[in-house]
Amino acid sequence: MIARDRELLVRLGQVNARLGEVVLALMAAQDGGELPADGLREVGAALRVLADDMLARAAELGGHILVTPAAQETVLCALCANEPVARPDQPHTSVDGRFCGGCIARCLDDTDHRHWCAVDTVGNAEQSTSLVTEVSRA
Repeated sequence: MIARDRELLVRLGQVNARLGEVVLALMAAQDGGELPADGLREVGAALRVLADDMLARAAELGGHILVTPAAQETVLCALCANEPVARPDQPHTSVDGRFCGGCIARCLDDTDHRHWCAVDTVGNAEQSTSLVTEVSRA
């Protein structure tokens, strides 16, 4: 459980470190003063996943059982919000557990070096978590 708690703190730290950049990107993408729906949805979904994980862990530590809304229904892609995730058996902190096959494929097929999307962010977080886990085991 300590490794899982470290992972949770790493993810929280990454959100803290990048939140300003995300806010600036949303501000830059405003159209006539309105926020972009897709960007807002993506950020909201990412924050919700982290918040759900933190609440679930707090419930475990407090001896309570917490059933999040995502656990009660089919989990939809955090990016398009239309299709079910590619692998519902995977943790919703993983790429396959958060995004549908179509969104993952579009991300992987995009060869633009400036490409960025939520799939990349989650994938990078997975790699960082793996590295932290490996270092902590050493």
